[in-house]
Parts: sequence; C-alpha cells; structure tokens
Amino acid sequence: MDNRLGKNELFEASHLALLVTYTLFSMIRIGESLLMKWEDWAVFLIIVAVLFCWTLHIQNRIPENIRLWVYSILMMCTFFFYGIHETSTFDLATVMSAVIILYSMTGLKSMITMCQVTYYITFFYDILFMIKNDYEFDSLVISRVMLHVGMIFATGALSRLIIDKWVRVLNKSGEEIEQLTKATDRLNDFLANVSHEIRTPINAIIGLSGICADKTEDEEMKKELMAINTAGHRAAEQISDILDFTEIDRNKLARNEEDYMLSSVLNDLVSKIRPEKPENLELVIDVDPAIPAVMRTDISKMNKILFHLITNGLKYTREGGVYVRITTMKKEYGVNLCIEVTDTGIGMTAEEIENLSERFYQVDSGRTRKNSGLGLGLAIVNGFVSSLGGFMRITSKYGIGTTVHVSLPQLVVDDTSCMSVADRERLSLGAFLHFEKFEKPEVRDYYNSMVRNIVKGLGVQMHRVDNVINLKKLHSTVRLTHLFVGEEEYETDTELMEKLAKEMKVVVVANSSFTLPKGSFARIMEKPFYCFPVAAVLNEGTDQERTDHNQIHCHDVHVLVVDDEPMNLIVAKRIFGKYGITVSTAASGQESIEKCREEEYDAVFMDHMMPGMDGVTAMKKIRMDAQKARADLPIVALTANAVSTAREMFMKEGFDGFVSKPIEFIELERVLKKVLPKNKISYEKEEELIGEEEKEPELMIVADPYEILQSHGVNTESGLAYCMDDDEFYRTLLRQFEKEEKEKRPEIDGYFNNEDMENYAIQVHALKSTAKMIGCEGLSEKAKGLEMAAKVGNVDYVKENHAGVMEEYERTAGGIRLALGEENE
Repeated sequence: MDNRLGKNELFEASHLALLVTYTLFSMIRIGESLLMKWEDWAVFLIIVAVLFCWTLHIQNRIPENIRLWVYSILMMCTFFFYGIHETSTFDLATVMSAVIILYSMTGLKSMITMCQVTYYITFFYDILFMIKNDYEFDSLVISRVMLHVGMIFATGALSRLIIDKWVRVLNKSGEEIEQLTKATDRLNDFLANVSHEIRTPINAIIGLSGICADKTEDEEMKKELMAINTAGHRAAEQISDILDFTEIDRNKLARNEEDYMLSSVLNDLVSKIRPEKPENLELVIDVDPAIPAVMRTDISKMNKILFHLITNGLKYTREGGVYVRITTMKKEYGVNLCIEVTDTGIGMTAEEIENLSERFYQVDSGRTRKNSGLGLGLAIVNGFVSSLGGFMRITSKYGIGTTVHVSLPQLVVDDTSCMSVADRERLSLGAFLHFEKFEKPEVRDYYNSMVRNIVKGLGVQMHRVDNVINLKKLHSTVRLTHLFVGEEEYETDTELMEKLAKEMKVVVVANSSFTLPKGSFARIMEKPFYCFPVAAVLNEGTDQERTDHNQIHCHDVHVLVVDDEPMNLIVAKRIFGKYGITVSTAASGQESIEKCREEEYDAVFMDHMMPGMDGVTAMKKIRMDAQKARADLPIVALTANAVSTAREMFMKEGFDGFVSKPIEFIELERVLKKVLPKNKISYEKEEELIGEEEKEPELMIVADPYEILQSHGVNTESGLAYCMDDDEFYRTLLRQFEKEEKEKRPEIDGYFNNEDMENYAIQVHALKSTAKMIGCEGLSEKAKGLEMAAKVGNVDYVKENHAGVMEEYERTAGGIRLALGEENE
C-alpha cells in the first residue's frame, strides 16, 4: 500500500468501518442460525470472535494493519460458515460483492484477492455438495453459476481499478502539496533574505538622516529630513514584521524566557508608540494592581503582541481612543496575563473577523484603503500568542469598535503588587481632570476606570475636581502634596497653576506638542497617563527642587566611586569635584570591598554591571563588613539601567539611593542631600564658589577639530553639554576614548571569538556608556543592541552586527586621533 494512501483519513477510517460491518454481519448470521437451527457451537465461536476483535480495537496495542488482517480472516471464516449451507448458495455473490466494495476502502488489493478466493472456495464447496446430492444442473442453474462467478470477478476488478485511481490522485496531490510547500519555503527564504539585505541600508538612512537633521539649522530642511527618518523607521518595522511572519509560517519560533517587570515593559512600549499616536486620540492604559511585580515569559514576543494590538487599534480609530486593560488570573502554574485592547474605531463584520487569520489581510482593503501597513499585525499576534501557549479572541461591532482578548500563561517570580509608593500616608493627591471634555462616553469611562485603579493600587487619597472654582476650594481645605492637571485644564488659569506649583508638585498631563511657560514651576507628564509614571512621580518625594542659583557644597566629604570603565571614573571625579567632594575610585567589585576595608568613606557610588563581581554582590559584602564594624555607610547605585522601575529594583536589593547614567545633576543633588549628613552640606551662591578658586581660562576646540569629529559621527554639542561646556574636560574624555580603543577593541573581539556572551555584554555595555558621553549616539545605540542581544543569548544578532560596530568604533577613534593629533603627540 502506498504511504500516502496509508495516511489518508478515509483509509484510516476503514478499519473501524470493517469492524462495525463484521459485527453487524455476525449478528445477522447468529439470528439466521437460530432460526434455521444451524450448528450451536458455531454461534458460540462467532460471538467469541466478535468480542475478541473489539478487545483488540479498544486496547489498541497491536498495529492497525495486523488488526485489519485479524478482522478480515475472522470475517471470511464467518462468511464460509454462512456459505456452506444449502439455502445460502446463490446469496453468496451479492453478500461478497458488498464486502469487496467495502474492502476497497482499505486500499489493499491483497484484501480484494482474499475475498475473491474465499468466495470461490465456498461456492466450489457448495457445487460439490450439490453434485454429491444429485442436484439437477439445468441451463438456468448453470447460467446463475456463471453469472455469480463473473460478478465476483468483475467486482474485484472494479475495486482494484478504484484503488489504482485513488493512489494516482493521492500521489499527484501529494506531489503538488510538496511543490507548494517548497515554493512557500523558497518564498519565505526570499523574504527573509531580502529583509536582511534591506535592513542595512535602511539603518543607514535612519542614522544619516538623524545626524543631518541635528546638524542643519534650516527648519524646512530639518522637517524634510525628519520625514525621511520617520519613513525609514516605518520601513524598518515592516521588515521586522516580515521576518517575524516568516518564522511563524515556517514554524521556527524559539522561546527565550526571562524575568521581567510589567512596569519596565510598558515604559519601553509607550516610548515606542508615542510618535505613532495621533494627538486627537486618547490612549488609556489601565493596569490591575493585583498583577505580580515580577513574572517570566518571552519578553520580546509579549512586547510585539502589545505593540501590534495597540497600533492596530490606533490605526483603525478616527475619533475616541484605545483602551488597554491588563489583569491576571491565578492558575496552578502561576497566572494568566489577560490583555484586553478595545478601540472606538470602524469595527468589523463577522466575515472580516474570520479572514483575519489570513496573511496580508486588511479590514479596509476594500473600503477606499485609508490605512497603511502589510496586514500582518494580527497574524503575527496570533502566531506569537500560540507559541507562548495562550489564546486570542476577537469581538467586534461594525461601526462601533473592536475588542481583542489575549491570555498568556506566566510564571510568577515575585507575587507582590506591581504598584507601590513609599510613605503613602504623607501623600495627598489632587486631580484637576475634566473627563467630560471627551465627546465619546467610552473614553470617559476608560479614564474613570484607570484613575480608580491607580488610587486603589497605590493606596493613596485622590481628590478630583472638574473646574477652577472647586480647585480653589480644595486648595483652601486640603493640604495637597501633588496636583495632576490636564493640558486644557492648566490653560484655563495658568497663573493659579503656577502659584500652586510653588507649594506642591504640579504635573501637567499633556501631549508632546504642549510646552510650559518659561520659568514654570510645573512639570509635564507626557501622555498616555497611566499608573507607573504616576508612581514614579510620587516616589520622588515632595521637596521642591531649588530653582534659584544656590548650589550645594559638601564639606569634608570623601566618596568611593566604583566602575570598571576608566572613562566613567574620569567623569565621576569631575562631577563630584564640582561639589567639593574628594573622590577615590575602584575598577571592580572586589577592589571596592578591599578599599572599604582599608579606608572610611562617607558614601559609595556603585556601578551595577561589572566583570567578575557585579555591583549588587559587592554592595552586600560591603554592607556586611560595615555592619560588623557597626558603621553606617550609604551605598548608591550608579548605573545606566534607567528604566522606570530600576530605582525600585535597586532599593529592594538594599541600595540607599539610585542615580542613572548619564548623571542628571538635579537627581544627584537630591541623592546627596538624602545620604549625606546635613552638617556636611551647605548652600552657596555659584559666584562665591567661583571666587573661592582661581577661574581657569576657557579652552575651546578650534573649528577644524569640531568639523573632523562631526564628520566621524561625533555630536560635539551633546558631548560638551554632558561636560557642562567644559572644553578641557571634554577633550580629556575624547583622549581617554581614543586611548582605550586600542586596548578595548581586541578584548571585545576576543570575547566575541570565544562566544563568551557574559563578558562580551559587559564590555559593550561600557562602550555604550563611553560613546554616549562623548556624543557618539549612533555608536552608543548599536553597542546597546549588542549588549541586549548578548544578555539574552542571541548569538546570531551579535555575529551579524559585531563587525560593523567594531569598524565604527575604530573609525570614531581614528577621527579623534585626526582631530586632536597634535595634543595626543
């Protein structure tokens, strides 16, 4: 039997069909035997045989082909018993013809032959019996014998012909399926290869257009260059979609699970979606406070699921907005993360929902085609959801809107709440948010639900008002620490808002185009307005930052700065020196432990990612030594890990403070005031500080070096801004960067060649930071990509991009040597 025939569903079903037929045939024979008073012992054997066959079928221990032969042999035995009786002689042909047609379902010609042979033996036995008993063979009997023999022969030939036809059809269809499969694979390979090839020039377009836009002062030219940059980003996203879809279509998706915090995921996602959100639409993200703080899944796929669902909602919505509701449902293995994305868009018909699983399908393809894209969004979502073991369901009403429900299984690492604020008792929140301004009632409901969950999740009080009069009454009766104000609400009485901003933190929730007046005391929280940025604001404390020209000065303060990157240590010395702080440095976690044992410090500023011993481990060992000596030593995390929840993570590990790199001076001053004794901090006028020390003459890099550096991708304005416009300091960083390249690049290449991704990630992490300090943002972003890929073990990405990044590293260092050649000599 042909392999394809054996796998055909019809032929697989023939086994059960034959068993059922055999059972019915046996029951009829038993009934006939009892009526005709045939042999009783045969009835018993038939019953035993039928029960034996059903036992074999139910147990399913013997291969199907062997069971089929067992059923068939027992059926032929029953047929023989039936046929040897005189009354059945001329009924045999009709019964056997039906049996032969039935056996054609098996696709086995040998079965047809067995049926024919059984018939001929039984019929020959009957003829001999008739001759022995002197049966008269007239012309009618002879013609009937010949007719019956011919009938069985013809039925067998017909059944063999049917089997041959089926085999040919199945072989042909199998070949066509195989050809189609190969063609699909070739198409997917082609798409993947083309996408990879196109991605390189697209990245160049994005990078160069961004650099040119930064350089030009012509506003019209800047606008056109940014349009090119935006188009490049859109093309890059579509290429990424094609690569994702080809992996799904070829069933080659791999899962890379890691621990994550939902707050961090949403922070990155919102940053990516903001440029794509029209200002006339509202994006509301409502997070259930019961969601665990840390869960485990494939973060990359979950990010893309959320991204495609939200951007699809925005794409097909003309007015109103998109509501994202994220909750969890407890399960034995952890939780199901339930994502519900609802829009007030054009909606879909039942037929359109059915077609969504098709590739390249777009709902509005036949409705004047208003929306761009490849039509792969929901197909990718469906593929990723399935690969993560979840499911997706879509409900929609045409002309009203659509809701997509997604459920993803998650392992729970930390089951504490994903939202938290410190000292909630001291907080008193006000909200001047007039949701009635939104025409769509659904949007008002979205915001009300989200605000309720923020208040519930953070466990704080919030007093909401919807007009200026009620705001004044609230201010006169309640001492507020924070006031959240809508963009339009702020503009109703700017003078009042600025007056309140001097007494409390006033946060204006606004679109990216909104700007505050010069010298404003308020701050902007860019939309979307959701729980995690609110928690970050509340955790900053309520002390107003100084806005005058007073600067803090630290007396007799000695700190230890720990970082494996020499350039970071140079920067830290200069910045801390600005406050009159004496700085010692350590290049590793182990060295910091030894230095803390040898000398006393007022504080330690510790980097997180370092080779050998990381910052968290070093901090805990230093803390243990300090406790033994009964000393109080503040340790602050000084790291480039600046996602919205990094502060909470490091504080939970045991750090006393958190400062992100590159260092923001306001944030650093806040931490210094927190961790240092008050008697060691004073506030002095900047002019007085300048008078205390001899003012150095200004040193500037001449025009030619600037141009050389910029032609090599170095944004000198950004680098100088980081160095507080200190040209000598900036030149020191450039020299250090150029000097390190000769040592660092071979070291990075060594880790790359050995596929030591752990140390490789640490080294490119350092390159990311140092490149950003000197203003080489493009190199910094590429190094960041390598770092992220190395951390998750994406060796293919590292291999694909390593050489290009190292070449750019070498070119940048060469440009610095060219620009500052004489000084280096």
